[in-house]
Amino acid sequence: VCRNSYSGYVIAVGKKVTKVRPGDLVAGITIDQQCIDLICSPENLVTKLTKKEHLRDASIVGLGAIALQLVRRASLALGEQVGIVGLGVIGQLVVQLGKLAGCFVIGIDQELTAVNQAKNFGADTVLHTTDNLKQEIAYLTEHHGLDVIMVTDPFTYQLIEQQVPHFIRKKGRIVFVENVDIQLIDNLLQKKEIDVLLTGSFGSDYDGLVCEEQGIDYPYAYVRWTEQRNMQMIISLIEQKKLNIIPLIKKEITVDTIDQIDEQLASKKEAGVIFCYQQDDYISFSEQPKVSERIDSAAAKIKDSIRFTPATKDMLRIGLIGVGKFARNKLIPILVKKKGVRINAIVDVDSNQAERVSRLYGAAKACVYDDDLFQEDIVDVVMIASPHKYHASQICKALEQGKAVFVEKPMAVNFEQLQQIRSLLQQKPFPPFCVDYNRSFAPFVKKIKKAIAQHCAPLMIHYRINAGRIPQAHWIQTDIGAGRVIGEACHIIDLFCFLTEAQPISVSVESLHASRDDIFPTDNFCAQIRFDDGSLCSLFYSALGHAQVSKEYMEIFFDSKTIIMDNYKSLHGFGLPPWFDEVASVADKGHKALIDTFFAALKQDMFIPPISFRRLDIVA
Repeated sequence: VCRNSYSGYVIAVGKKVTKVRPGDLVAGITIDQQCIDLICSPENLVTKLTKKEHLRDASIVGLGAIALQLVRRASLALGEQVGIVGLGVIGQLVVQLGKLAGCFVIGIDQELTAVNQAKNFGADTVLHTTDNLKQEIAYLTEHHGLDVIMVTDPFTYQLIEQQVPHFIRKKGRIVFVENVDIQLIDNLLQKKEIDVLLTGSFGSDYDGLVCEEQGIDYPYAYVRWTEQRNMQMIISLIEQKKLNIIPLIKKEITVDTIDQIDEQLASKKEAGVIFCYQQDDYISFSEQPKVSERIDSAAAKIKDSIRFTPATKDMLRIGLIGVGKFARNKLIPILVKKKGVRINAIVDVDSNQAERVSRLYGAAKACVYDDDLFQEDIVDVVMIASPHKYHASQICKALEQGKAVFVEKPMAVNFEQLQQIRSLLQQKPFPPFCVDYNRSFAPFVKKIKKAIAQHCAPLMIHYRINAGRIPQAHWIQTDIGAGRVIGEACHIIDLFCFLTEAQPISVSVESLHASRDDIFPTDNFCAQIRFDDGSLCSLFYSALGHAQVSKEYMEIFFDSKTIIMDNYKSLHGFGLPPWFDEVASVADKGHKALIDTFFAALKQDMFIPPISFRRLDIVA
């Protein structure tokens, strides 16, 4: 909460509310200007945020809307010379907005700290109320006078009230924020034909009865900038990093330190103070996923830990754990063609299989147990393609031995395994580690990513997988494989995270319930994932379809455009340039590109993961 504006989570909505939903991040203004932890607000007095990182800055949205309406009322034009009287929070925001409008901005205040801060925000000139304002402004404007004066603080204005008519040009404009008491109509103002204007507080529609109590929004064509639209504009400027809010609200007050608020405001060291409430149990449903923030921060610093050796090697020796169908058909064909790597050891529970593959590719050693891989220095990189249940323990063993690790998805099959990997990654920062979420490295997906890079509205993505039936006795249907949701659908969840560049905030799943034993709910389901930027992604997964229907199919809807990708072999864009469309003879799902990126990263002095640890954690 910041004065009469706030930001936070929506915990409930009325039945007629359509613009926001529980769990949404919002900012808005209060009707009664009370600082409370639970606020009941009309729908027209809130606006949505796309990312949690802007939640703190957005608490200033009400003051921002006042500042923006002041600028709109002044009708600033490019190149005009503008004086801003009062450099509190609203004044500092007006300074930034004036510069964005292309004006020459002069800030005036009675506090040196405010004057200096306005200079840091980009004011072309700053003046103290004790300066000879008439002389200084006459010189700065080549004796023409200011085009516009905007008054944001009545106390500062009272100190210079008698001088104001002298440093504004003929037919200039003076604009007052709504709560300023005006007593200035004199002969000089009349002779100069000065326009004296008032703002409508937050927006040109400000009418408490109509907008707040009755919840009526004004038509866009007739009232362009309502208070809600001004708030939306302020949030947009914050998210685009065109408004700098951080210096304005450095100090945070909580319930425990509320006795300090008067002291902070009286000291005038801070332009504004923000009041923070703790997130309580009643909004626990809207919490972000428990993403290990420390994993990414650890990767940014090199600390004392086990030194991984691959970057010092000209030839990287690979130890391959598991040589089943995926390893033989996908991994090994890529590895044997790659320069600078050699398959040096094979591990598989089937000793005959391990020996056969070892002889075929000239590996130095064939093992049955993964522990045997680390008994002597024979590998630099461990590539894991074993059954899913064993991935987590094998990842930890390899990383603890100082080996680089590339693991076929998933990296964990339960929360206990996930926490084990999290702990290891926190203890050993900067590990060369990657999970084979390859779809984001597919050529078609990279092309799609470029096409949606500048999207304005949230994305709607539908992904269909015609998976084909797998018998109940197959290992992937047992606890070893952990089922097809964890074992296969994770690919698409990662793709959703990659395309939206957002975090999932809610998941809903419905599965097929059949009376037949040969139809499994985990093979036939629909999942919807909502992201914190408003995007909505759905995954349709079925084992009931015909084999001649393509396995993977994706539709993306955004900004009056549509993209359709069919099985990574055809790509069509509607509303996009003709060159976007492409047909490939062979499906490329990104396996080789991801492996190439991983090994290229190993050769660098500092390993940069192909997929961020944060994203790996979210998907898991």
